[in-house]
Amino acid sequence: MRRWWLLPLLAAAACTSAWERHESSLAKDEAEAQYSLAIAEERWLIDHASEEAPEGARSPAAEAERHLHLAQLAAKAGRLNLAVRELRRALTTDPHQAEAVRTALEQLPLPPAELELRKQEFAWNSAALAPKDEPHGDYSSTYCWSYRVREVRLRHQRTVRTADGLQRQATYDARPWAFHVHSRRWQVEGPWITDVGTEVEAVDGPGQPRYRALTAAEHEFFVDEPIPPCHRSGWQGPYDSNGTIFVATRLPETELPTNGGGPPE
Repeated sequence: MRRWWLLPLLAAAACTSAWERHESSLAKDEAEAQYSLAIAEERWLIDHASEEAPEGARSPAAEAERHLHLAQLAAKAGRLNLAVRELRRALTTDPHQAEAVRTALEQLPLPPAELELRKQEFAWNSAALAPKDEPHGDYSSTYCWSYRVREVRLRHQRTVRTADGLQRQATYDARPWAFHVHSRRWQVEGPWITDVGTEVEAVDGPGQPRYRALTAAEHEFFVDEPIPPCHRSGWQGPYDSNGTIFVATRLPETELPTNGGGPPE
């Protein structure tokens, strides 16, 4: 028996683009509170927008809206770190979305102290990226908060052949430092840790931010989180588009133990 009635359905499916199918699945998953599935669908739209999105959905504003939506889905799923990260991406993608990002940030169920820190961070980033859109004044030196960094020394730096081609590898040791905002002092928080990690990048591929930063930070300092405005001028970077990877030759505004003026060996 020939099922002629299937032909219109098959024709309709053929006319539906991959973008439309993922948008439909996203709407369905969100309506059913299947937030993990919805997050996966929104990520697909973000990752494939340059090839699959219709012309009107490829602007920085449209891309920022997708990151904002992913942050909202992550918050509903209880994945607050992902939500904050996507809000950062929304802001760097289109700084004119600062007000929407600020509203979404304030709705996250973060502990009060962390929420205040994030609000300061985003206010500074908004002021730096789009000062005309930021109504809260100049953050160039007013805000400071405690944060942690690592002193880095390279252990091995080599090029190896892998199944995916030639790859640069950098293995490093690290020692933790912390800046305490109340005392305005840096303090070493532990001994050197050997072979703490390895960063890689393909010889024929794009540069990887962490690899570039860590190799630049040889016998210097590395941080992978937002820098408070009071120290921003002392750090080089950011090395990534999220504004969270920096290096410095010396710890800014540092008061160190007496050992000749530098960090203890």
